Amino acid sequence: MTKATNRVAAGLAAVTVLAVLTGCGGASDADRGTTGGSGDVASLTTPSAPASATPTGGVGNGRPQLRLDSTEEEEQQFWMTYHICLRDNGVRENEGRSAGAVGDGPGLSLDQSGEPKAAYVACADKLPLQPPELDRDRNPNYVSQWNDYVQCLRGRGLKIHSLPDGSGWTYDDGVANPANGLEGPALSKVERECTMEIFGAHR
Repeated sequence: MTKATNRVAAGLAAVTVLAVLTGCGGASDADRGTTGGSGDVASLTTPSAPASATPTGGVGNGRPQLRLDSTEEEEQQFWMTYHICLRDNGVRENEGRSAGAVGDGPGLSLDQSGEPKAAYVACADKLPLQPPELDRDRNPNYVSQWNDYVQCLRGRGLKIHSLPDGSGWTYDDGVANPANGLEGPALSKVERECTMEIFGAHR
């Protein structure tokens, strides 16, 4: 069973968020995914609204812009504002799930069906933009840096490999303790360090 995850690596974070890459690279507003067994799937990108609901026009179109060095609190505030807007415009809250449930960002657990589309259109200008360095469409060095990022995480003890399409990473199969004790805040710290080291470098 695979649960998609969106994680904005480097501890941009609290929306997990990604060891997405959710292994760094993850999948719904900010969640963490697992691919069978112990394999978490992580991602640096964070697709949230349906494509048809995203704003058109110039880059950003007034949307809040996250930075590589955005603090957890800043990121949480942006995502909370976006999720409250979705809720107030008709997106249902999941019943029986605790606040801050993985995959929905801090504080709210929202239905992930993408309905009603009008809510995503109404809130499109509040959907945070990932840092340009983590946007493969805006960073011409993204692919090579992504590979270096995965190697950085491996160098910190994680037994992981990049997914074939480069959309994230997952834990190696058949390996005892692939996370090597790095979970929760410790994993976020390592992700942030590698994100700053690789994507923050001027290349």
